[in-house]
Amino acid sequence: MKGKPRRAAVALALLSPLAIGAAFSQEKASAPVLAAPAPATAPTRVMEQGALDLLKKMSAKLASTPAFLVRTRSSTEAPGGTGQFLTFFTESAVAVKRPDKLSAEIRGDAPPFDFYFDGAKMTAYEPTHKLYATADAPKTIDELLPFAAKQAGVLLPFEDVLYSDPYATLTKELTSAFYAGFSVIRGARCEHLAFAAPGIEWQIWIDPKTELPCLMTGALLDVQGAPRYSVEFYDWKLKPELPDKLFTFAKPAGADPMNFRALTGK
Repeated sequence: MKGKPRRAAVALALLSPLAIGAAFSQEKASAPVLAAPAPATAPTRVMEQGALDLLKKMSAKLASTPAFLVRTRSSTEAPGGTGQFLTFFTESAVAVKRPDKLSAEIRGDAPPFDFYFDGAKMTAYEPTHKLYATADAPKTIDELLPFAAKQAGVLLPFEDVLYSDPYATLTKELTSAFYAGFSVIRGARCEHLAFAAPGIEWQIWIDPKTELPCLMTGALLDVQGAPRYSVEFYDWKLKPELPDKLFTFAKPAGADPMNFRALTGK
């Protein structure tokens, strides 16, 4: 039974290349995992403007979209009790209305988890046991994301696409960017870009027809074993009808309140 809370906490962890390092930072000292062998030569760092331009177009498309729905399928690695890295999967349905409304339904290897933000309060709800946590929150999604991670341990697997300026967030401290070709994902040709920043190497596939992300993957270089993560984006809807009640938590009968940290396991 002791493994269940840890499994839930790991599976609810973020998959964002901007914040995932914090989620695993506590594992560095305790996880009995051998570090990955150092490469024979240092990787070549390049900064291709074409790759940056494709990323900027994607970011501009997201930034100019006032509301959207998207589904994601995410995977992440985390050390298990034996030190072997285990892979966990989650699927999410995400609704965004800029600048101050967000909701997400997350299912997968953890207990089900719902998140609501209405521009005033944020709420996390675990429907299986009818447990919820709620708190006052900042007024915008941009302010909410770091606040929720720091104050409540709420780390969302798709948060890179939620910021009002994704390009500024994704290119912070960037040391390398290049075009790596293309892949076919869910029947669409997606341009493959690779990036690096201190402590992380990540990749993104972008559909040039829609200018929307298809997939993001990455590896955390400063974490023992270099855990990998991925987030696939699909079923985008850019002109949805999103009523305000979608972003406000309505407490079900019999639901019990609890502390955010206890609910998220952080």
